[in-house]
Amino acid sequence: MREQIDIKTFFRILKRRIATVLVTTISITLLSGAFIYYFLKPTYEATEYILVGNLSNDEEVYVDPQTINRLIASTVDFISSPIVFQSVQTDMDLSQEELEEKITIKNKEDSQIISIVIRDTDQDRARELAQLISSTSVEEMKGSMGMENITILSKKEGTNKLEKIGDPVLNQLLATMVGLFCGIGMAMLKNHWDDSLQNLDQIEQELGLPLLGVVEATKDDLPKFYRKQFAGAEGNVKKGGKIHAESP
Repeated sequence: MREQIDIKTFFRILKRRIATVLVTTISITLLSGAFIYYFLKPTYEATEYILVGNLSNDEEVYVDPQTINRLIASTVDFISSPIVFQSVQTDMDLSQEELEEKITIKNKEDSQIISIVIRDTDQDRARELAQLISSTSVEEMKGSMGMENITILSKKEGTNKLEKIGDPVLNQLLATMVGLFCGIGMAMLKNHWDDSLQNLDQIEQELGLPLLGVVEATKDDLPKFYRKQFAGAEGNVKKGGKIHAESP
C-alpha cells in the first residue's frame, strides 16, 4: 500500500512540475545536438595487421609456440618503442603524447597476428599513420633484429581497414535520455525545496488539526508579495471545491 502511495505521489509531482521536466529535457537535447553535430568531430579508426612467424605447417619453417610467443611479445614492445615513435613523429609532425593517445596495439591469445589501431579525427591521417607505423616497425625489426618472418598483411598502401567510430543519432538519443532524467531530478529537487501548501489535505497533515472552514479572499486583499502564491493556492482550492465548517 505504501508503494502505491509513493508511486502516485511521484506521478503527481511530475504532473505538477511537467514544465520543469520539459524545459530541462528540451534544453539539454538542443545543447547536446548543437555540440554533437557542429563541434564534435567524427573519429576514424584505421587498422593495420602484422603477421609474426609463418602460418605454414611445413616442418622446415615450423617454430615452436614458446618462440612464437616471445617474438610476438618482442614485436608488440618494439612497435611502441622510441625507435619507431621517433621516426614516425618526424614524418607526421606529432608529439610523443599525441602519438601514444592515438595508437592501440592488440594481439589475441594464440594468434600470430598483431593489430595496430590508430584513432584520429582525420581519416587520411589515421590511415597514413597506421601504415607508417606498421611499415617502420617491420623494416626496423628486419634490419636491427634480423627477423625475417614478419610481414604486413595489407596487399598495398592505402588499403588498410578504416571505420567511423560513434553514431550521431545514437549520441543524440542518449543525450535526450540524460535530459529526461535530469528534468525528473530537477522536478523532484524543486518539489523538495518547495515549502508552499498545494492542497487542503496538506494543511491538516502539517498542523495535525481538522480544517473547520475556508475564508473567501481575493488577491487584492493580500500584500503584493503573497499575491502570486495566493493565485496558485486559489486554483487548488477551486479544484477541490468549497469546504464547509466541521465540528472538531
